[in-house]
Amino acid sequence: MDPVLIIVGVAVLVLILGIVLVVVSRSRSRSRRAALRSQFGDEYDRVVDEYGTRDGERELRARLKRRREIEVRELGGDERERFGQAWEAAQSTFVEHPSTGLRDADLLVQQVMRERGYPVERFEERAKMISVDHPDLVERYRAAHRTSTEVEEGRADTEDMRQAMVDNRYLFDALLGGGDAARTRRM
Repeated sequence: MDPVLIIVGVAVLVLILGIVLVVVSRSRSRSRRAALRSQFGDEYDRVVDEYGTRDGERELRARLKRRREIEVRELGGDERERFGQAWEAAQSTFVEHPSTGLRDADLLVQQVMRERGYPVERFEERAKMISVDHPDLVERYRAAHRTSTEVEEGRADTEDMRQAMVDNRYLFDALLGGGDAARTRRM
């Protein structure tokens, strides 16, 4: 057999193998991207906009890995009842003293997270873990936190605080393991 034909044949096989590897790699990448989009919803777009596609997807995979390392437990009935009563107290406080009620609600969300086993030291770490378990609520959590910060700086009005209470309530209910979505519907 002619050596030139052998070389051409091997080159064609290597080229075909390279094309197959590129197609398989792109398919896997699309599959991973679709899985991350499905897992994180709008949070996927927010993170990719902030970090770029490759680094954003790396960040989201790191969140998933970190969340798998954390043992989050369900609350017992007595705990849910106790936290529910504490929420009602925060809500009552809000009527007379909105900033105090909002602060109490924010602290209550952190207490529930702590009891369940989430990291609570830094807000951004809390938000990242919430984005894994409750991606539909993480932006509400961020909005409530921004409002709490604005309250401390004297830049939030009562309507902002009311919306932050509603946003906190969504997350609070989800963390508690129940809640009435119609009751906490975003206005």
